[in-house]
Amino acid sequence: MRNDYVLSLTPTEFEKYCYKILKGYAEEESLKDFTTTHNKKIETYDGKYQIDVYAEFTALNSKIKVLCECKQYTSSIKRETVTALHNKLNSIGANKGIIFSTSDFQSGAIQYAKAHGIALITVEDNTLKNHSFSNESGILDENDPCTYGIRHMPPVIASIVSTETGTPQRIYPTKTMLYNLLLEQTKRVNEAYGLNIKIDNTIKEKE
Repeated sequence: MRNDYVLSLTPTEFEKYCYKILKGYAEEESLKDFTTTHNKKIETYDGKYQIDVYAEFTALNSKIKVLCECKQYTSSIKRETVTALHNKLNSIGANKGIIFSTSDFQSGAIQYAKAHGIALITVEDNTLKNHSFSNESGILDENDPCTYGIRHMPPVIASIVSTETGTPQRIYPTKTMLYNLLLEQTKRVNEAYGLNIKIDNTIKEKE
């Protein structure tokens, strides 16, 4: 994982980026009544808890509560970190736990997450966005309409770690975000070069 950018963020900046990732995912999945809060304090019978990112949405006429921990680490996430989040879920009475991490997860952490339905998400640099390239100079040309999508792409990518296969599933940037960037880039290329390139509306549904 390349994390030069995400590790340069302050802890608060990183948490707020995880907030954006969760919000983008919720919009992509059309979650009903979705709301999210950064740095939420929750008091229960056994103490007061600080939640990096807290979210709620409605499903089956019930309010689903989600607790998110944001770990800006360089070393692998251990089982104890997942256990601590699971304990918070039980104390608060939340339905779902998510851990965002700039590092990978140890096998014990993945096994525990699988057993207790906790989602594990890796956040890393978008190397396409953060890599300078282009014409002869080797620098991305700000005026080149063909590079619009890359220049405006989010600087990070996020993937859910499968507790079954270990294969990551990309969730951010979302398909809709990428599709809209492609549409805008195509529009600019058409205007700049007098073309009439059209994008199939079904492209955002493809894997």
